[in-house]
Amino acid sequence: MGGAPGNDDSGLIRAARDGDRDAFGLLVERYRDAVWRTVRRTLGNTADAEDAVQEVFIRALVGLDRFDPRYPFAPWILRIAANYCIDRLRRRKTDRTRLWSDLSESEERRVLERMSTLPHADEGEPDRGRYLEVARGLLERLPAKRRMAFVLREIEGREYAEVAAALGVPETTARVRVWRARHELHREFRKLEKKGEG
Repeated sequence: MGGAPGNDDSGLIRAARDGDRDAFGLLVERYRDAVWRTVRRTLGNTADAEDAVQEVFIRALVGLDRFDPRYPFAPWILRIAANYCIDRLRRRKTDRTRLWSDLSESEERRVLERMSTLPHADEGEPDRGRYLEVARGLLERLPAKRRMAFVLREIEGREYAEVAAALGVPETTARVRVWRARHELHREFRKLEKKGEG
């Protein structure tokens, strides 16, 4: 389908600014999967995930005149997605969400390894199941900005520069947010481990 993302974004953006709906449609097609992954993994696999993706692209279309074509389009659209997710998380603070309902087993394991020392395989599946349940609950309670940073870095595996660009913060701030999320989750896991030992 045409080359790698970013090859001719500037031409599509110019055309979309001039009212070419097909050009914007091509941008949507090109970046939809990345936006979908970010939205789904941050907000959970909820019925309104599709609406969230549409809202992100509507905001992008409305704000296209403010986009600086000297920079790549991907970080800009992901920043809109990140801001949208943070807004939604703040509004839904009391709701239960499933952050990783669609994560693969390897993604799930990677997140758990970042959060705590996993029980060894020979300790049995029941322990792992308990840790998964606890992890879900803890992730759902993270502050919106930290959770967003954690999703982008630890679940999506993005570089810190990309996380920073998506969140619109310096790279140092992105690193601090991820570190704080990890530290908070690790600390809570340790508390639970001690309770289990007692």
